[in-house]
Amino acid sequence: MTTERGEIATTIRVRYSECDSMGYLHHGRYFDYLEVARLELLRAHGVRYRDCEAEGVFFVLAKLSCRYLRPIRNDDQVVVRVWIQRITGARIDHAYEMEVDGVKTTEASTTLACVGRDGKPRPMPGYFWTGESDETVGGVARGGDTQA
Repeated sequence: MTTERGEIATTIRVRYSECDSMGYLHHGRYFDYLEVARLELLRAHGVRYRDCEAEGVFFVLAKLSCRYLRPIRNDDQVVVRVWIQRITGARIDHAYEMEVDGVKTTEASTTLACVGRDGKPRPMPGYFWTGESDETVGGVARGGDTQA
């Protein structure tokens, strides 16, 4: 599902093996859930990350922030929403919200840098986002911000 701000929502059921001894989703597993949602956003734009890698285009995590608002438990169905906040020629800032039963549990953000096989920054090719030019990605102008 894609919304006006270009977000997608992905639902993930928490598995027992992902929980700590108190039955809560382990804090380190949240980042896996963010990555799943982020890759689904890319896929929603017609791109598979493995195809990017095959072409020598990689995204490395440069910054991550996570605010835990409420615990998530074993067997909960977690809805992870992700959207692009800002994009430049070689960087993407994503924002995330996680919820269970309509209650927000988590807020997060990431910054990804585009690099080549050599690990050096490189421009993001515009073809990543089907039907959009090199000037826009996910409906956001390069260097732009989705917030007014």
